[in-house]
Amino acid sequence: MAWETLQNESGALALLAVAVAVAGALAWGVMVGVGVLIRRHIPGTTGRRLRRPVAFGVAAAAMFLVSPLVGLGESALAYAHHAASVLVIIAIGWLLIAVTKLLQDVIEHHYPVNIRDNRRARSVQTRFRVLRRVWIVLVLFGTTGAVCFTFPSIRTLGAGLLASAGVAGLVIGIAARPFVETLLASIQIALTEPIRLDDVVIVEGEWGRVEEIRATYVAVRIWDDRRLIVPLTYFIQQPFQNWTRTTADITGAVTLKVDFHTPVGAVREEVGRIVEGCEHWDRRFWNVQITDADDRAMTLRVLATAADASAAWDLRCHVRERLVAYLQREHPGALPRLRAVVTGEDDAADGEPDTRAAGPDGAAET
Repeated sequence: MAWETLQNESGALALLAVAVAVAGALAWGVMVGVGVLIRRHIPGTTGRRLRRPVAFGVAAAAMFLVSPLVGLGESALAYAHHAASVLVIIAIGWLLIAVTKLLQDVIEHHYPVNIRDNRRARSVQTRFRVLRRVWIVLVLFGTTGAVCFTFPSIRTLGAGLLASAGVAGLVIGIAARPFVETLLASIQIALTEPIRLDDVVIVEGEWGRVEEIRATYVAVRIWDDRRLIVPLTYFIQQPFQNWTRTTADITGAVTLKVDFHTPVGAVREEVGRIVEGCEHWDRRFWNVQITDADDRAMTLRVLATAADASAAWDLRCHVRERLVAYLQREHPGALPRLRAVVTGEDDAADGEPDTRAAGPDGAAET
């Protein structure tokens, strides 16, 4: 009798496995066709991300529906129903995550960041990526909780915890504080946008671009290709510089120490030719000013605008190199020099100092 029961159970399980496999294969084939339609009507994606979770979910649903029809025993049927319920819950969570990734493909296609004026694209991508990660965390927690509560023993444990919710809530709240802070920081960054993808920032004295915004940290690509990993809450709690908060336009500055004999008018004309001939200048503004003077030299400052921080860096280097070469070639006396008063012994004895100035090589000028 037991052998016949085992044979019947084995045959029923085999029939159930065939039904589940057929349902999954049919769902896979349907999703291949759906993927073609998605690729045709929604540029930027193929729908491939949906094939596996949909096929998995259809197979789990088939297992739930077919198991009462194949002649399983009462105990085996209960196990099959429970397993199918768990698999359906997992499939739903998987499908929700896959849909968000599909939407990310569409957004990245319609809002590319590899264009010159990409502020809108960076804003949209940053907001969606941060909220997508928050959504994935919530889906994972919800799916895990739903799966756990399909087990009667865990439901009983949950009821006991609710009965002592005061102490348990306090303990859980203290333990989950870092996670909650990070989650709230993610939502706040997505809504207020203190940083966006590809923003130029200065963090902890390092200049770089926001390369990646993860659920708990931000990766900043430093100019020399190092990566600075910063906690997500840093950008909510600490001050930092964002050079592209509203626009990527920036003003570059070049300062030179020059002698008092420097012909500022001639230098200004030469700077105009240098800046206007540079491809990195955005044609908005430039000027030359004396911003400081001390007992040794005066400070000459050149300002010029550029479309972004990278162009401003190249523009500054270009202006500095050409301006130094111009001064060396046309006005060597404009380079900084050290002046000194040398007093001879005879002059010192007579109380008459020698007022000759020392030249650049240290020799006294006559």
